[in-house]
Amino acid sequence: MADEIFDLKGALSYAIHAEIQANEFYKMWAQNTQKPALRKEIEELADWEETHKNTLSKYYLELFGEPFAADPNVIVDPALRVQADEFKDYYSQLRLISTAYLSELRAAEFYENLSQKVEPNETKQMFQDLANMERGHMAFIRKKYDELRGELEGRLML
Repeated sequence: MADEIFDLKGALSYAIHAEIQANEFYKMWAQNTQKPALRKEIEELADWEETHKNTLSKYYLELFGEPFAADPNVIVDPALRVQADEFKDYYSQLRLISTAYLSELRAAEFYENLSQKVEPNETKQMFQDLANMERGHMAFIRKKYDELRGELEGRLML
């Protein structure tokens, strides 16, 4: 380890909680989306976050010999804790999409930071791959933000 104070167990626990919350956020977003094509895309994001959680949980078990146990009191990003009525209008949706973008950005940065603190190379690569996936999520979310904003601007012009 590059940093003797670094707590990999705590970092992995935090990462898994973040993936759980991101998955829940995307599931709620998908449930509150009226467009079937968009719903399918958002459900894919939820599935990817679930895959990340499973990958990290498996690694956690391999490293520490115990299964990961979620703590329901851990809230990684309070802004991802949304209620269904927050999807009711364009402005609320734009705020939520912005929150999702920032959450993905923080996740990418977090994984990049982890990749610099761990050995061996397979572990570094796993965290770098996760960071790259989170950046892919950011690109998707940015596209959806731009589309929604365009719809809003179109409605305002009418």
